[in-house]
Amino acid sequence: MKIHQIGGKNFDSNIYLTIDKTIALIDAGTGMNFETVKQNLSKFNMKPNDIELLINTHCHYDHIGGDTDFTRSANCDVFIHELEANILRKGDSVVTCADMFGEKLEPISVARELREGDKIELGELILKVLHTPGHTAGSICLYESQQRLLFSGDTIFSDGVGRTDLPTGDVTALHNSIEGLLKLDVQNIYPGHGPHVEKNAHACILNASRFTYL
Repeated sequence: MKIHQIGGKNFDSNIYLTIDKTIALIDAGTGMNFETVKQNLSKFNMKPNDIELLINTHCHYDHIGGDTDFTRSANCDVFIHELEANILRKGDSVVTCADMFGEKLEPISVARELREGDKIELGELILKVLHTPGHTAGSICLYESQQRLLFSGDTIFSDGVGRTDLPTGDVTALHNSIEGLLKLDVQNIYPGHGPHVEKNAHACILNASRFTYL
């Protein structure tokens, strides 16, 4: 199992390529820099049509705008939390904030609606779905207990937390979500933006909880 960061240019979210029995992406960026993403994939001898699964941590455009690039290229499955599946299917440009980027969201087919406690088996990497509302109502984190790693989306970053002033954001829910994450045994965090955290994850989560002190 290998994890590589292949996105994050301009307004894009981080895009994590996980190379395992199933080749997957966690988030897909805006799609505005798809050529750069393809170049980054090529560094690992891969093309967009090699992607089998795309897991979205939440419905914001900077994370899901690139979904269609991969579904067209690879016909890959898209997973997202059940509260946000229909937002993608309807092509909702308001809740996804696509309109803030001056874009319109095309409807996206969702293959699986994720729920708290679901497991996504990629091979060596088995990701547990944690529903962590706050940044959006359907935000999730993905936890791997053996590797002690967490894909945190926009719930927490290396130096802060996701904003709560966009559609379906809720500061109380975010605080509660982060309090739940404090109970995990986490070593490395792979956030939706910015650098990843190595070997100091618990301190990072504790620091994030202070940003949402109620």
